[in-house]
Amino acid sequence: MDISTASIDLGSLDFINSFGKMHPLEGLPAAIRSVGGSNQEYLRRVAWEIGEAQPAELYQPHTNLVGLGMVHPTQGFAYWNIRQDWIEQTARQQAGNWDGARLILRLYDVSYILFNGFNAHRIQDQPLSGLKGHCFFHLPGPGTWQLAEVGFLLRNGIFVPAARSEVVSFAHDAPSRHHSSEALLVLNGKIEPIANVWDAENELRERRRPRLRQPLRIAALAFSCRTCGHNGQLADFVTELARGQHAHGHEVHVLVPACPALTESREEDGVFYHPLPDVTGNNPIELARSFARAAEQHLAELPPFDLIHMHEWMTCLGGWVAHRPTVLSLSSIEATRRNGREPDELSRQIEQLELQAARTAACVLTPAALRERVVSEMALDSSRVHAFPLEGRLANEWEMPIDPGKVKMEYGMGPLDRVVLFVGPLEYATGIDILVEALPVSLRRWNNLKLAVVGNGPMQGQLERRAWELGIAGSVRFLGHISGQPLTKLVRSSLALILPSRYRIAMDDAVVDLARKGGRPVVTTQGGPAHLVRHEENGLITYDNPGSMVWALDRILGDPGHAERMGQNGRRHEHGSLQWADVAHHYLQSCVNWFPELTVKRL
Repeated sequence: MDISTASIDLGSLDFINSFGKMHPLEGLPAAIRSVGGSNQEYLRRVAWEIGEAQPAELYQPHTNLVGLGMVHPTQGFAYWNIRQDWIEQTARQQAGNWDGARLILRLYDVSYILFNGFNAHRIQDQPLSGLKGHCFFHLPGPGTWQLAEVGFLLRNGIFVPAARSEVVSFAHDAPSRHHSSEALLVLNGKIEPIANVWDAENELRERRRPRLRQPLRIAALAFSCRTCGHNGQLADFVTELARGQHAHGHEVHVLVPACPALTESREEDGVFYHPLPDVTGNNPIELARSFARAAEQHLAELPPFDLIHMHEWMTCLGGWVAHRPTVLSLSSIEATRRNGREPDELSRQIEQLELQAARTAACVLTPAALRERVVSEMALDSSRVHAFPLEGRLANEWEMPIDPGKVKMEYGMGPLDRVVLFVGPLEYATGIDILVEALPVSLRRWNNLKLAVVGNGPMQGQLERRAWELGIAGSVRFLGHISGQPLTKLVRSSLALILPSRYRIAMDDAVVDLARKGGRPVVTTQGGPAHLVRHEENGLITYDNPGSMVWALDRILGDPGHAERMGQNGRRHEHGSLQWADVAHHYLQSCVNWFPELTVKRL
């Protein structure tokens, strides 16, 4: 530095004073210890005298220290300082083992682990020449997290650490893998991950919508449920709806007439079942009134409920109907049950009670085919009568919960690996060799990518050799022939189904159907089953060359939210009724509109 042209502003004076307070420097010129004046010449002289005194060399820390820094992805910088008194104390403790001890810098590769002192991926020792100093060191590869200890390696192989550094990240020497569209939503001091930053408006709009309070206390009144050993549509609807409501975090109580299978209150699948004693009668009306008396008595013994659901008209004769949010579900009405016969006196009375219940309940649910008749014959406000599925089905093998991590581990892959799947014969027409050739580039961007290959064929030996030549053998799993439930689980545990076909083969449609059932996007080529894929809607259509496969894999792995949406867009549900889980979800979502008093706002 040219002192004659150097300038120090007045802020430097504060620095000097604070430095002196933090680190008292003995032996410095008196002019430095009593800084005064503000002219530039005086400050230049002070700066010169500080430089001559070399205060950094005089500073002695109160404890041993070591620090790391990254120079570039495979080179680092370390500095250290070990106190003499610590060395003398340690030498006395080690006695004869201290002779010949060597001072070293020990580097630990602690990438993606909780380091306990013994589980480092790799240990590297760097010899040091003094108790104080700095040095540069080289690493075998980029993209690691390093931790350092400085200390002495004894003759018996024991390492005695003097100080440990903070963990330091060494960057990748390739384009960042963190270039997806994922984002964070910061709201009221809380941070939540968001799948796609471009969905910010939709996410905020959704959060502004009201939602049901958690948890709601829901009472269901019915004459039938599976817990009592009953079968049929009503028993299924009562039981599965209650289970679904509980699965969404609500407290559900089902009140049914006592029976041999249910003689006392109990909890089953998270739902509380209460038997009502002495529910008897010679006809439906007497039975309904007996039920109402027993239900009123039992409800008085329980804490208040937020919502009451009455299944069929026979549960509606109590005094609770008009005093809180109530839902009445009708699978039929008296007019349809008579099936064209002339009504008798009992039928007319039932019809009147049914009409009274429907007009008093806040909301009436009917099958879609019955809704118009209920509105017209009961003269109800159509806004209060809703078509609703009163039947559903249990989840099948494509819908039952699974543990994807466990499925991957069964095939020798890590639970957090990102798996893409190929299913088909290993032959030239399917283009599996194109996918293998694309993997080296993709693996440099996504090092936890795995390719699962299901199928046999004449090219298997050639593909295995080529994988070893490309250095990707550890990222490819040749699984042979798999079918049935194991294949179902593998499809559901993968991110996408890849068909890099050169031209059509006979089993293309069946393989795409697997992806559709599992809700997974399909990546194929112009020569493959492209007629079954809508580009960027339920899959990707590309070309039969490695570069195009790299692009497709980047599109799937780089935006997992979009990949998930494509899979759901193409999902093929079973024909017929909805799953019971979907019925319960639809019910609770509808309650947001039916009963605003039961909602809260998220924002």
